[in-house]
Amino acid sequence: MTDLFDYMAAPATPASVKASQVKPRGRFAALSAREILLFAGAATTFVWGAWVTKSVAAQGSGQQEFVQLQLQGIIGEYLQAQARSNADEQTAARQTAVFMAALDETVSGLSKSGKVVLVHEAIVGGEVPDVTQSVKTAVYAKVPRPQPAQALGAAPQGQAARVEQEMQAFMAANHGRQRDGKP
Repeated sequence: MTDLFDYMAAPATPASVKASQVKPRGRFAALSAREILLFAGAATTFVWGAWVTKSVAAQGSGQQEFVQLQLQGIIGEYLQAQARSNADEQTAARQTAVFMAALDETVSGLSKSGKVVLVHEAIVGGEVPDVTQSVKTAVYAKVPRPQPAQALGAAPQGQAARVEQEMQAFMAANHGRQRDGKP
């Protein structure tokens, strides 16, 4: 088998012509000006990227704080107080909806202020500040606490238990959401 390149004629340029065509380039440490510019651009991009990453990481870590909240305790306490009050079913349902809206607004305010709210039952360990008492105080500043019935005959024990069960069933069925779908 023959190779096609074996039959090709070599160019007829003398060695003296080749030497005169090669121009000496400006080199620094065996690098051309283009290679030096590319290296400087890559180094600048790397330093800028490191600075941006550091700046973003420093901002994000300083703004968020983890806090815990005993949400189930607050809701359970309110439902028990509502069940012991002398309010009828419609009034109790309206008051509970207002309470839940105020509670949601207060917890949303914590989130908007940069706090990450963890439900107390989700905390496994570590030091996480508890904001339950401050949330409870803020909610009851907006919504009055249900008052217990004055006389035992005002709300029979069975009726109070039934109202409490209905409220808890309502909350469980709606996953803590109000009728219009808002949390």
